[in-house]
Amino acid sequence: MFTILRSVPGTFTTMFVIERPFLNQILNHLQDCYPEEGCGLVAGDEMGRVTAVYPIENSLRSPTAFQMNPQQQLQTMLALEANGWQLLAIYHSHPHGPETPSVTDVQQAYYPDALSMIVSLANQVTPTVRLFQIAKSIVIEKKIKVV
Repeated sequence: MFTILRSVPGTFTTMFVIERPFLNQILNHLQDCYPEEGCGLVAGDEMGRVTAVYPIENSLRSPTAFQMNPQQQLQTMLALEANGWQLLAIYHSHPHGPETPSVTDVQQAYYPDALSMIVSLANQVTPTVRLFQIAKSIVIEKKIKVV
């Protein structure tokens, strides 16, 4: 099991800033995938500003798990590299569950430098979005600012 920390003493906490159109793109994609989990990648520049959102097919087509289509994921990573961007966040939905990482989410956090954005669609009218840094089974919640 794991505990979600709101902050870690002695660490610098930055706020993740995302423009409303990018967040809307993520939410629309995830709602289109409902009742299955949806997933994708968020790219950004060297200053951490979001530059693009890349929806990616969930190869599992499952309401309780996701696996990014490997070809689409590779194409996206190559596009990030070609543009000089970095991977800021990996997003996915929990169609019927909470916006917190599952045990599987924590175990499969293979990109510790990327944030994990989890969107609960339990209430489709008002989806809930939370952001986490997950590394070595340590889960730290990050703040999101929508501008």
